[in-house]
Amino acid sequence: MVVTGVVVNCYWNGRVKKEQNDVVYEGAQMNVLPIKVFHGTTYTGLLDKIYATTGIDRQTFELNIICRYPISSQEYKPVPIKNDEGVELMLEVPSRVVVYCVEIYLEERPVPLRAEAIALLTKETNDSPQIDNKKVLSWK
Repeated sequence: MVVTGVVVNCYWNGRVKKEQNDVVYEGAQMNVLPIKVFHGTTYTGLLDKIYATTGIDRQTFELNIICRYPISSQEYKPVPIKNDEGVELMLEVPSRVVVYCVEIYLEERPVPLRAEAIALLTKETNDSPQIDNKKVLSWK
């Protein structure tokens, strides 16, 4: 069996906008780069490839992946890709409709603070010297 790939145009540094029968990606600093994604690729594998290709810092940003998914020849819907099944669905697009590539749009979200970081910030706040406002106000 020959393993084949699908060309996926990966857009980042923009935002997803839903229109009446379409999904578009816009932004002043928007970038696009084609990547080849092979059938059988996992969600984790797709994320690895996207982070490596775009240079987005994995430690700083989580990605929301939206596929511009064809419903008909004239209508597209935003379909979030969140797991292996979503990747498989995305890679089937060219075999179902006449398209030469799949489009995915990336939305970056800051990585939430980890529990350790929150604990450290809380400890530093609690360990900080307290100022007595009464003494500050009465100083002359």
